[in-house]
Amino acid sequence: MIRTYPRSSAAESQPGLTLPAPVHRLAGTPVVVEEAARGVATALDETDAEHAPVVVNVVGPLGVGKSRLLATLSSGFVDLRTPDGVRTPVEIRRGGRAPLAVDGVDTDRRADAAARFLDRAGRGRFLIAGRLPLASRPGWAHRPLVTVELGPWSPADIRGLAAALGVTDPARADLVVRLSGGIPLVADSLCRAIRRGGEPGPEGALADVAATEVLLRLGVESRGIPPDVLPIVAVVDGADEDLLTALARLPPGAFTRLGRLSVIRQDRHGLTVAEPYRTLFDLAYRWRHPVLRADLAARAAEHRHRQLARTSDPPLRARLADQVLYLSGSRRARRDLYADERGEFSVRRAGDGDDEAIGRLIRLWGDAEGLAERQVERMRDLWLSGADHGFHLAVDTDDHAVGMVNLTPLDPDGAPALEPLLQQHADTVLNLGRSGSSGSVVGMMAVEPRFARAQPALVRRILTTGIDGGRLVVSTPWIPYQEMAVRFGLRRMGETRHDLYRCGRPSALFARTFTARNLSAWLRRMQDPHAGGPGRTAEFVRAALRDLRTPARTAASGPRPSPALADHLRQAVEALASSASAVDAEAGEILRLYYLARAGGHDLLAHRLHLSRATYFRRLEYGIGKVAEAVSRALTPP
Repeated sequence: MIRTYPRSSAAESQPGLTLPAPVHRLAGTPVVVEEAARGVATALDETDAEHAPVVVNVVGPLGVGKSRLLATLSSGFVDLRTPDGVRTPVEIRRGGRAPLAVDGVDTDRRADAAARFLDRAGRGRFLIAGRLPLASRPGWAHRPLVTVELGPWSPADIRGLAAALGVTDPARADLVVRLSGGIPLVADSLCRAIRRGGEPGPEGALADVAATEVLLRLGVESRGIPPDVLPIVAVVDGADEDLLTALARLPPGAFTRLGRLSVIRQDRHGLTVAEPYRTLFDLAYRWRHPVLRADLAARAAEHRHRQLARTSDPPLRARLADQVLYLSGSRRARRDLYADERGEFSVRRAGDGDDEAIGRLIRLWGDAEGLAERQVERMRDLWLSGADHGFHLAVDTDDHAVGMVNLTPLDPDGAPALEPLLQQHADTVLNLGRSGSSGSVVGMMAVEPRFARAQPALVRRILTTGIDGGRLVVSTPWIPYQEMAVRFGLRRMGETRHDLYRCGRPSALFARTFTARNLSAWLRRMQDPHAGGPGRTAEFVRAALRDLRTPARTAASGPRPSPALADHLRQAVEALASSASAVDAEAGEILRLYYLARAGGHDLLAHRLHLSRATYFRRLEYGIGKVAEAVSRALTPP
């Protein structure tokens, strides 16, 4: 039968629910919780519950505090887990104004049980909490209800919670704020782990404690999904079914069930884990399985390279390139593109109501780079007068703008800012895209110094916008940004004729065109030779040797190895074949005959060299590893 759990308050006998009555408030209640409580109270008071059930659906991510809110506003809880069916509890027949709460409606089965309960009840006021909206559940589309969303807590509220839990050290409190992502359940778990150990310990160890609790709470949703699948999706920054099947043992139907989890989001490139859960799972996996994590990243990057060669969708190409850089980019590239904790900041287009933020960050940009105030104001006016102003804001979890970048579209008819940005290079830059690609010009970037961690999010937006549009041009007098443009392989076009900003130095222009044919090669140049360890380099060498062996190649196969790399490979193979070590020489001879001389298939060569198949393939793998070591040494600067 359905059980109700009354709370010790006079809520049931109240004439209504009007905040801020003390009975409906929690000490130190965060603003988001109070706003949600007001929304619930308003919805309940404005609806007649005498003839039909009044339902307010409280929706929020796992661990955000929905149960706490329900306990504050309701007269009791309804238990839907009992197998005896749905019965009308006595509290409804009393006609009280305070609602009954139904918590944990996080699956289709529980949503169906809640619907049957309401049908049996006939009337009354009800709060139903779940991680996804009831309107998205089967059988609920036709039912009248009001949805109230409970969002993540602010950094200040999380700090207050940490202090209440005994974490008062500023550095430790900052760690809790960064890793929790505004989720009080995660913050509570992190604080308990810190208090238990006395010292914060490695971030991965703390994240592991919180990730374990999150996985436990997800148990009701994740039945039939292997426990390692969700962390793997987080580690590789999202996966389609093909990739996930290659990385994990995926039972039939598991990918579909995975897509229904409340912490999963659908992206262009497959399923991703929402923040802050993705960061928690990834940090925990890095700490528990560092070698396995590197191997997963390398395999996922290779899968995305193959997918890049076959997709004609520019936004998908940009997203896949972003993922490849995250998984296999050089350390410096990852430092430029990815903060330690992704999800702490997000980037959105500036819109109505952002005038103050644009003005503030424009002034910050001018002051930081020593630009003339009058020229800065002139450029601001030119940008804002264009058909697309091009401003994108980096915002924190409270939607406070902490950084900004301008990406002016390469549209000579609708972007008056292009002429001063490009000057004498305008015709050359615009002619680069006559083939049909669009692109953007980066005119400025600024970040508040105390939020320097937001800059990687802006750099990612710059790069993905350029890849999506097909071209990226950077115009800047600021030396650090010029150096960054070089690191990302943009070609220097020269300097502008005039000192646009009256800062004592002209702007330098850098440009790059991104196409389906050259994108994979650019990503290869951006990757870390040691990403994923020796196994990753060996896979790279194996693919390059295979490309040398195959004379006929299609466009989808990607570019051939560069002449320099091909020479390194040939020299390494010949050196191995002439080694004084019998094992090395045998391995080198196999590589020389199979890849360089193309003298036959594996079976033929094993017979020719008088080797068993097992010995032949052991020597082949050994030889590839030795060549990978030699190539890695040759390509790594001293």
